[in-house]
Amino acid sequence: MSLRSPSATLVLGSLTLLLLAAAGWLLLLGPLTEDVGNARRATDDAVERNRVLAADLADLESRAEDLGSTRKAAEVLDRLVPATADQPGFFALVDEAATQAGYAARDITTLSPSAPVPVAVGPDAPAPVAAPQAGDPATQQPDAAAPVAEYAVQTVSMTLTGSYEQATRLLDRLGGLDRAVLVRSISLSGEAGSPTLTLTLSGTTFVAPPVPEPDTRITSRSG
Repeated sequence: MSLRSPSATLVLGSLTLLLLAAAGWLLLLGPLTEDVGNARRATDDAVERNRVLAADLADLESRAEDLGSTRKAAEVLDRLVPATADQPGFFALVDEAATQAGYAARDITTLSPSAPVPVAVGPDAPAPVAAPQAGDPATQQPDAAAPVAEYAVQTVSMTLTGSYEQATRLLDRLGGLDRAVLVRSISLSGEAGSPTLTLTLSGTTFVAPPVPEPDTRITSRSG
C-alpha cells in the first residue's frame, strides 16, 4: 500500500489522533483525575475527623453535666468512710446521738473502738484478723509483707443505761450519723419491774482512702 494513497493517509491520520489522545491523557487528564481522587479522600478524612470531634465534644459535655453530682457523691462517701479512724470525731458523733436520744453522759458506760484492721478485697480474700499484740511471739511475723487492702474495719462496742424509748431513739440516730456504722449485734437487759435497761451493741465503722478526683480528660476515638 502506497503511503500517498488516500487510505494510507487516513490510517496514518487516525494513528496520529490516537497518539495525541493518549499523550493528552497521560499529560493532562491523568494527573487531573489523580488530583480529584486525592481531594475526595481528603474530604472523606475531614468528614471522619469532624464526626470524631463531635463525639468527643458530646462526651465532654456529658461528663461536665455529671461532674457536679459525682463530686457531691464523693464528698458524702469521704464523710461516711473517712481516710483515718478519727476516734475523737467519732466519739463526738456518738455522744451527740446519745444526747439527742435522751441519754446523759453518765449513762454511757462503755464506748470502745478497736484499731482499724485492713481487709483484703476479692472472693478468695481471707477474713480480717485482729492486729498482733506487741511481744506475742505467736502472732508476730517480722518477715511477712504488709497487707495491701482497699479499706479497713474498726469494731466499736457501746454500753448505755436508760429506757427502752431511749434505746430505740439511739439506734435510729446511729443510722443517720455522718459516719457509716454497721450495727452487728444488740442486746437489752434489765431487772424485772425496772424501767431501766442496759443497751449493749457492737458495730463496725470503716476507713478507706479518699475517693479520687473524676477524670475529665478525653480519650479521642480517632486513636
